[in-house]
Amino acid sequence: MARRTASSTPRCNQEESNSRQRKTHRKSRLGCRNCKIRRIKCDETAPSCEKCLDFGVTCNYNSSVPDLQPRSGSTEGISMDSTLEKHSPATGSYVLDMINIYLSEDQSPTTATYGGLRLDQSGMERLERFNKRTVLTMGTKVTPKSYRTGIVQLACIHPFLMHLVQSLTVAHDRFCAVSATTQPTTDEIYHLHHGIRGMHHKLSRGIRPEDRDALFMSASVLGVMMFYQIEASSVEDVWPLGAGDFAWVSMSDGKKAVWRATNPLRQDSMFRPVAEVYEKHFRFTEKEPTNTISVFDHLCSHESSPVAVPNPYHKTAQFLKSLLALELNDTTWMRFFVFICHVDPPFRALLEDKDPWAMLMLAYWFMKICRGQWWISTRAILQGQAICIYLERYHADDVLLQKAIPRPKLEFEEAEREGWGGYALDKRSGLITV
Repeated sequence: MARRTASSTPRCNQEESNSRQRKTHRKSRLGCRNCKIRRIKCDETAPSCEKCLDFGVTCNYNSSVPDLQPRSGSTEGISMDSTLEKHSPATGSYVLDMINIYLSEDQSPTTATYGGLRLDQSGMERLERFNKRTVLTMGTKVTPKSYRTGIVQLACIHPFLMHLVQSLTVAHDRFCAVSATTQPTTDEIYHLHHGIRGMHHKLSRGIRPEDRDALFMSASVLGVMMFYQIEASSVEDVWPLGAGDFAWVSMSDGKKAVWRATNPLRQDSMFRPVAEVYEKHFRFTEKEPTNTISVFDHLCSHESSPVAVPNPYHKTAQFLKSLLALELNDTTWMRFFVFICHVDPPFRALLEDKDPWAMLMLAYWFMKICRGQWWISTRAILQGQAICIYLERYHADDVLLQKAIPRPKLEFEEAEREGWGGYALDKRSGLITV
């Protein structure tokens, strides 16, 4: 027994030792430095290994090439869409390390002014939730592929966009927890503040070509967040019953300015396919025919006298009429979204003055979109209800107006009962419960 054990055991140990030596030899001798840093097996393909191509970095067999340098310029960066799919944040830290390396590469004066960003494990988990969940709610069925590939990839090399992605994901978490109307969390506020600050610095100092796509998408993310944010403990807290501002309306002007500055329709834009969809719907003209008869017909007249005061309702009312016969779905969603772009300054002034018919028009638009994406439904239902209550309370003498209120009012109540909005309302107290 002793001789058999003595003769067999060394052979087994020698085979294990040889196997380990062969694996070590193949991993360390000829592979590129990037693969060694990432602790993965390099396929040793020249001039660029497949692992570096897939990861979006320049392969560095050559000692003159920096470690983990983005391939073809900083606008490409890590191929994060596929990387996040392959590696869960809980299974390893190298993806997190790579993202932080890329984020630290931004050495522009902007970063020095407002501070950089270093993700921790919770930030990485939020990024994964954004990639698998939140980004899919930002547009139509046509947009998620471009958004998933583009936003995450750009966020990994532009700290200001990463801040906004983190904040939007926390806001979505709050909605999913049926706490949509509560005060934003500390993380949500922190990332929003730094994201806006970084974005403003980039826009105010001359836009670099490599920042254009990130700035265009930052404006889109920020538009979603501004529309969603509405703090209230009851409907009475919501404008026009309570205090409020029109930051979410003003965002349409800001997005137009960023669109012009970044030109997402240019040939090298990552988001050209998405921008073409937007552009198609933005081409609406007031001459577009509509046979819809609505309560707003008397607001659509065009004064023909050259000395007459222009009708401040006309443009918005005409466009709203074209939407009333439509149902909100993936095909029509963009047309409803474009409505905000037709809230011109005269009509916005009417809203700020709490003009009853301007508010009713807004309530009808809310009625049509209140069963939309999570970031749409909260404001649409709550602010729509607040408008109806305000009009019933303070404009009871306008018979035509009062006849038009029940339709949106009932629609908001039904949507709320169906669970839209991301909040729960105590019917007895009128308070929003958390």
